[in-house]
Amino acid sequence: MEYIYALLLSAIFTFLFISFKRKNSSVLKPKVVKKDELIESYKLELQDILKEYEDNKELQMQERIKFLKKVNYELSMNIFFDENEAKELLQELSKLGK
Repeated sequence: MEYIYALLLSAIFTFLFISFKRKNSSVLKPKVVKKDELIESYKLELQDILKEYEDNKELQMQERIKFLKKVNYELSMNIFFDENEAKELLQELSKLGK
């Protein structure tokens, strides 16, 4: 009798696990959408930095350089961007707000 309860509980937990797993896996985004979202988030973050330090141009330049270094590192580790795409994005970001 105890085995039947254990078997029923394990079957219920297995069913719940599989149903939740299936719902989460259907939310995958295509590679292009991920790249576009990442590029837009970098642009927005840089624009926020530029607005925050617009009164102090020297500090703004320091923060811009720090941000571009961070982006460069992140893109070098990102499997969706090749070297040329990363360079193009960094050039685009460095021209933003000038």
